[in-house]
Order: sequence, then C-alpha cells, then structure tokens
Amino acid sequence: MKVKIFCENDEPMNRYGYCKVPLEKRINDFIKDKKVIDIKYQANVSGYDNEYYHGSDLIERALVMYKEHENE
Repeated sequence: MKVKIFCENDEPMNRYGYCKVPLEKRINDFIKDKKVIDIKYQANVSGYDNEYYHGSDLIERALVMYKEHENE
C-alpha cells in the first residue's frame, strides 16, 4: 500500500486566489489507473485579524491510500 497527500496550496493560484487546477481534478487524474483503498479529506479554516487586515484561509487536504498493481 502507498499513500499520496494532496494539498490545495501545492498548486499555483490564479490572480483571484483560487487553484488553477481544482483538488478534485488532481485527485481524479491521479487515481484513474490505481486501485484506491481509501481517501481521507480535511478542510481547515484559519482566521486572522489585526488593525490593518482581516480575513481567513481555507486549506483543503486529501490523503489517498492506494495500490499501484494487484501484486503489491
């Protein structure tokens, strides 16, 4: 069994702050030729605030457990 971790922030962002390639597409492209055992998903929202700026960040991650070949 092998694992691969996908993080939304690993992908380049467009000028609006969104990933150029959505997390779902990256995962679907990766697993199309693999035997998936399980996928774990996590989303984390972090807020920040000071006298000049406030906002929040959403970070999405997925852990894919898979086998490359049937004989692994």
